[in-house]
Amino acid sequence: MSYIKNSILKLEPYSVPGRPAAVKLNQNESPFDWPPAIKEKIFKKLDRTNWNRYPREENTELLTRLADYAGHSSEGILLGNGSNELIQTIICSFASKGDRILTVRPGFSIYKRVATILDIEIIEINLKPDFSFDLQKIIEQAQAAGLIFLTSPNNPTGSMMGLEDIDYLLQKVDLPVILDEAYVEFSGITGQPLLKNYENLIILRTFSKAFGLAGARLGYLLGAPSVVNQLKKARLPFSVGLFQQTAAEILLAENELVTDLVEKIKAERKRIYEELLSFKVFKALPSSANFFLLESSTLNAREVFNRLLERDVLVRWFDLPEFQNKVRVTVGSPAENDFLINKLRDIEKEVTGCR
Repeated sequence: MSYIKNSILKLEPYSVPGRPAAVKLNQNESPFDWPPAIKEKIFKKLDRTNWNRYPREENTELLTRLADYAGHSSEGILLGNGSNELIQTIICSFASKGDRILTVRPGFSIYKRVATILDIEIIEINLKPDFSFDLQKIIEQAQAAGLIFLTSPNNPTGSMMGLEDIDYLLQKVDLPVILDEAYVEFSGITGQPLLKNYENLIILRTFSKAFGLAGARLGYLLGAPSVVNQLKKARLPFSVGLFQQTAAEILLAENELVTDLVEKIKAERKRIYEELLSFKVFKALPSSANFFLLESSTLNAREVFNRLLERDVLVRWFDLPEFQNKVRVTVGSPAENDFLINKLRDIEKEVTGCR
């Protein structure tokens, strides 16, 4: 073990609390799997592919379809093995030991995790009490950083930065700004229009959420072609496999289905929020993503997590002071959400003593 870097020895293994449950609402996945007819199209195309050959590094068909979907030049798109690989690629490209990366707290843990592995310091700016972004503090602390990572909608809070705020930030800082838009399909608000004005802006996207491909691991980024060409050098060769590329090609051709599923999830998010308005112990905080924070007026977060797990519902618990009485809940299918609401109603009756 003496050969292992201290940064790795001190790092806790990545894990998600919980055990298997009938209703799984803990990882912001799509509740809708793809129908057999779509899977069959993917399998048929894979069957015509030579598996003994490395996958294409520049898949013209896929990049053209993705450019049409995203509304961005294919020369300014880079694919990765999930957006996690692209996060690692970006940090390796822009930061070295002794540099600092700025992000927010509470926020997506992978930025800090990758930075720690690479012996790069992290500056975390606390969100405001209402979980909005403290833009002025971000700008002030940016002077000590070499790279900024922001997620909008933010994970795990669901809060957003408006386009004007992103523009203002880019006017005030002279360093790379990475805007992670993993949940953009659910918010409809993107910083993409600013790409034409700022070469230092990079936008991260994923197929794991709206496209329901979390199991396939595929992400992409949008940026200036000149920047993307350099980032390609730092991404590992052949990291996006045949299955990922083929599945993405087929699903991009079925993007109307993606839109329909996104609308269903947004409608369910609204329905859950409205259902919980009549509750006394629980409420859903506003969110622009495919998840929301569930707040309890009487139970702490660990108690909410355990009581739901006892009832076969798995949500996400964070051991954070900001989330003392909050857990994160993924918006599920209508049946899953009904199950969740009924179990919350049972817990509320227990807590309040009502029948």
